Amino acid sequence: MGRLILAGIAAFTLITIVSFFVLDKKYAVSLAIIDSSVIIFAFLVWLNDKHFHERPGQRVFSISDKAFVDDVIVRQMNMHGITEVVNKGNVIEFYKKGHKTGEVRFRTDEKGNPIKIDNKYVIEVEAPEYILHNIDHETWSIIGKR
Repeated sequence: MGRLILAGIAAFTLITIVSFFVLDKKYAVSLAIIDSSVIIFAFLVWLNDKHFHERPGQRVFSISDKAFVDDVIVRQMNMHGITEVVNKGNVIEFYKKGHKTGEVRFRTDEKGNPIKIDNKYVIEVEAPEYILHNIDHETWSIIGKR
C-alpha cells in the first residue's frame, strides 16, 4: 500500500513538472503548490505512523466486572490485529506476530488478590496510544448508555 501511495505522489509530481511546459504558468504554479502540500502531508503522516502511532501508553480504569476486559479491551485489541491473548490470572498480555504489544494488569493487594474499591476492580492498561484512545471512547459510550 505504501509503494502505491509513493507511486501516486511521484506520478502527480511528474504531471506537475510537465504542466510547466504545457499549461499556463498560473495553473502550473497552482499544481506545484498542491503537489508540495501533498508531499509535506504524506511525510507528516509517515512520521506520525513511524514514531508516534505505536508508542505505548498507559491508562488506569475502574471496572465493575471482569467481563469489561473481554467486552471492550480484548475486542479493541483484536480489531487492531492482535494475534494472541495470554491470560495469566491477574495479567492479560496481548501479542502481535510474537511481539508483546499490550497488557492489562489488575492492581493487587499484598496477597495477590485483585483490589476492589466500591465494588470496582482497578486495572492498568498498557497498549499503543491509538488503541487506548479507542478504549477511552468505548468506555465513555458505555457510561453514557447507563
